[in-house]
Amino acid sequence: MLKYNKYIMTLLMVLIMPALVSGCVAKPSEDSNLTEDKTTATTTEATTEAATEATTEATTEASVQKDTDLSKLQNTILDNKESVGIAYIGYVGYEADEEEILNFVKDSQYADKYDFLCGAPLVNVGGAELYAVVIADTKYSVSVYRAEITDNGEYSVNTDNTLYNYNGNGIDYFLLRCNESEIHSNVSLSFKKGNDSFSVFPMLSGMDGQLVDGKYYDFSIYSDYGGSGESEDKNVAIAREILLESQEVQYYISMGMSVQYTGQIDEIEGRS
Repeated sequence: MLKYNKYIMTLLMVLIMPALVSGCVAKPSEDSNLTEDKTTATTTEATTEAATEATTEATTEASVQKDTDLSKLQNTILDNKESVGIAYIGYVGYEADEEEILNFVKDSQYADKYDFLCGAPLVNVGGAELYAVVIADTKYSVSVYRAEITDNGEYSVNTDNTLYNYNGNGIDYFLLRCNESEIHSNVSLSFKKGNDSFSVFPMLSGMDGQLVDGKYYDFSIYSDYGGSGESEDKNVAIAREILLESQEVQYYISMGMSVQYTGQIDEIEGRS
């Protein structure tokens, strides 16, 4: 019986030993190149993962910043008892293409204060002026139509051809390139919510170069002419005042025309 048990224990030991030899601890590779490749691969994967996480965090942070800037502006518009905000971005000229217009926004003061406008959709009605439209009350729908002025001095809106539609479920802002003439706007923004509706014909006043008053909040960044130094903006203000003193200019303004700064500077009687 003892001999029989001895054989059993010997068999068990034989069975256990191979298991220990081929167990969980792997034998280190003798190939140094293989070890380096594995180490490099592991390091690369970790670096790539860290870079991906950093990029994701930066993108998320930028999106939150843009959303925050937009929300602040929308709240300001609503606090001023308006449903929509409009800003005059600047004079882009008649020949600028979409890329040049977007670069114009990126190089403007609006890129710092309202950076979400840098990626805003562009509605091109034709013209030389660039505006930004922000819908604060997103229950409003917005339709963009081409408009003309009649012989009676009234706007005629072509509602048969909608250039842009906003129904409250998309991006709450867009850029608007319009105004082929300085006398009148060539675009109508039609806002509607339930039984409430109103239209806006964005354009600048010939008297002060600011947006004509309307049913909207003006969030334009106007230059401060009261600052010190002979800045270009101050020179523009002086030139505007001189022109407004002219009877000829006053006559044309009374006809509906406006005085605008095109960005070009000419010297007149020793003054620019």
